[in-house]
Parts: sequence; C-alpha cells; structure tokens
Amino acid sequence: MKHYFFIRIKTPKKTWLLLKLNRLNVDIKNIVYEKDGLSFSILSSDLKKVRKYLVSYEIEVIDETGIYKIKKELKKNNLIITGIVFAVVIFLILSNLIVKINVIHEDAGLRELIMGSLKEAGVTTLSFKKSYQEYEEIIENIKDKYPDKIEWLEIDAQGMVLNVRVEERIIKEYQKDSSTCHIVASKSGIIKSIYTEKGVSLVSINDYVTKGEILISGAIALNEEVKENVCASGKVYAEVWYDVDASVPLMEKRSKDTGKMRYNFMVKKGSNETVLLKSRVSDEKRVENVLLFKLFGLEFYLQKEYEVEIEEYTYTEEEALKKARDLVLEKLSLKLDDFEDIIEEKVLQKIVKNNKLYIDMFASVKEQIGVQEYFEVSRSDIDGKEYNEYPNRID
Repeated sequence: MKHYFFIRIKTPKKTWLLLKLNRLNVDIKNIVYEKDGLSFSILSSDLKKVRKYLVSYEIEVIDETGIYKIKKELKKNNLIITGIVFAVVIFLILSNLIVKINVIHEDAGLRELIMGSLKEAGVTTLSFKKSYQEYEEIIENIKDKYPDKIEWLEIDAQGMVLNVRVEERIIKEYQKDSSTCHIVASKSGIIKSIYTEKGVSLVSINDYVTKGEILISGAIALNEEVKENVCASGKVYAEVWYDVDASVPLMEKRSKDTGKMRYNFMVKKGSNETVLLKSRVSDEKRVENVLLFKLFGLEFYLQKEYEVEIEEYTYTEEEALKKARDLVLEKLSLKLDDFEDIIEEKVLQKIVKNNKLYIDMFASVKEQIGVQEYFEVSRSDIDGKEYNEYPNRID
C-alpha cells in the first residue's frame, strides 16, 4: 500500500512550482490552489526528493493518508485503546458468566432432575452462557429424554442469572374404542374419486353427498346381514364450494433503493440487537446483516444499510382485482394436498369503497372430505340378533 503525505508549499509562483515538480518526476495528486501557495498529496519517497531540490521553500506536512495514518493514531493512543479493549473483554466475560441457576417449579424432584440434565449439558454456575440455538438444542434433548415428565421447558438468561421454567406433563389415562368406524363426509359435495382400502363403499362417482353421510361403511353385510365390523379406511375426493370475501387497498407504499449504502456494526444477544454506530442514511432504509464471528454467546455482524425512497403506487381496478383474486386462490391452495386442486373460480361481485376494492368470489375445489367416525357394536349384534351404532367422531 502506497504511503502518501498531504503537504503545503508556500510560493507565489504556483505554475512554476508545478513545472518544477513535473521535471523532477514527482507524482502529485489532489492539488488545492491556495492564496499563498499549493497543497497536494505526494508519495513519501517523492517528499525526500522535494525537500532536497526545493530547500528554499517552506514545506509543511499537513497529514498522512491510508493505513499509515491509522497506525500513527493507534500508536499515539495505544494506552487508551489497550484500556478500552481490556474493559470490553472484562465486560464480555462478566456479562456472559452464569452465577446462579433458578429452576422454577414447586416439585423438588422435578427441579433436581432438570438441574442434573443441565449439568450434563455443561450448564452450571460459573460457566459461560450458551447461544440461543444451543439452549434450544438442550431444551429439545431434555424433552426427548423425559417425554412423560416434561410438557414445556424454557431457558431465559437475565444478566448473570439463568431462569429455567418448566411445566410438568400430566398424562390422562383414557381408552377409546376405535376398532369399528365408518368414513363419513366432512362436507357436502359431488363425489369425484373414491379409494377404498377397508370397508364397503356406499357412494359412486358424481353422487351428491351431504355432511355426515356415510361414504365407506365399516359394517360389511351380505344379503342385508352384517357379517363383520371393521374400521373403514380410504379417501374420498369431492367437489365442494366456497364463497370467499377479500379486500385489497388501491394504494400502497413501495420502497426503491437510491444506490446509497453505508456500513455499520451490530451486536446480537438472543433476540436483542444493538447497533454500535449512528446510522448515516435516512430513516427509510433496507438492512442486510453479515455474521462476522461469535464470542461468549454474542454474535457480531457487519451491517449494510441501503437508503431507500418510499413511493406511493396506485393500482388500477384491474390490477387490484387480480391481486385480490390471487390472494384468495393462494389461501385456498395452502389447504390442499398433492391430489387436491381448484376446479373453477369466479368473481361474483366487486365494490370500490374507502380506497379499497372488495370482492365476493366463488370457488369450487376438489378436496378430500372423508373422515373417520367410529361406532360401537352391541353384544346382541355380535350374537347376530340386533345392530345398534352410536357414532362419535374420532379426533
């Protein structure tokens, strides 16, 4: 890296001085014409030459440039910088040291279990705090190790104290008879396809069915006599209908980069972020963070701040209609699996009011409507005398 000095030479003969420097093959940059002379940047090697051949001139070194200036300033203030670095290191060590662990629960046995698990994971008093991701992994490991004891676990670092909140899992013993069930319709619609795995299909393609109607029966009959009761399984797809309302604003704010970018630094601890320097762009900005390194549970980022301009964009009615329609279709599509799709859609009504477009939209969807509903079989039915069923939806 070249070492430049910014110097000032006093002389009324500015043009003659420039010609003289040119004859000496002196490389000069950033020339500033002053009332009683010239100021310019010059290489350190050329400065010696100028002083040798222009001994009669008053030459003043104003400043240095580049890394040499930084090194000079660092050397000049080395004691202050060393003290600051030492103080920062001590602060980081103390702020990331755990001096107390509180496990918050009334059950002493559960508290002891959690403390033991934390110790196995290296979380003890007088140890350093871990990152948010590491604490999440420890929580998941403890929950996986004691699935029947722990319902919920949270680790929260407050200064030098670690608070661990735990909720005990209470397992309710209950039995549900799901050995016999039907597949029934969860919605009304027109049958499009049926895949029967177990049981007897009671509907055909293009049949209209209502909500709650049995689609695949778990009661297998021959000559109107039930021979076997099973838990029916399979999938039934039907065309169902939706009437959906949606609204979108006719005006929105959009951001556009101005091309101006400045660097900053940011320190992150858990979900808390602290920007070290004052922002040098306007309040409207777009920020990108680049991770530099991690230390004592802190994450240090180089932050790129891009200045943006906010513009107001007004949609035409056609653009707003398309946006509202796409919004409805996207919401419907999120509910569908690989075998489900939107058959037809149509905007029934549109109204512009209060700078918004409101639409009423119809959509027909091919959707899986079959759900299990179990039934109980009476003792007399098993003996072949009578048949009673008591439907109750399976969760």
